[in-house]
Amino acid sequence: MNIKTKIKTVLTKYYGDFNTGLENEYQNKLTETLLSNNFEEKKAWITYNQVILELKHSIKDMLKVKELQYRLTESKEPNIDCIAVIEELKDRTP
Repeated sequence: MNIKTKIKTVLTKYYGDFNTGLENEYQNKLTETLLSNNFEEKKAWITYNQVILELKHSIKDMLKVKELQYRLTESKEPNIDCIAVIEELKDRTP
């Protein structure tokens, strides 16, 4: 099993199945970023993915999950877009 397949397997284990086109685009973007040599970008995308997991599993706001996935896959400034989605949340759990 190559490293790309391993990354996708782990993402599926923690995220769940990537069923839609948007989810697949996000998975591909995240996988490619984790395969890059830019350590700072890897750390940022791990954080973005953690925000998505929190939105999905703790806050249970699938609309925000989809919004953030879309913003991250299309964004030139993913950090700003991630913060914007977080700031829009009404439920601010610890």
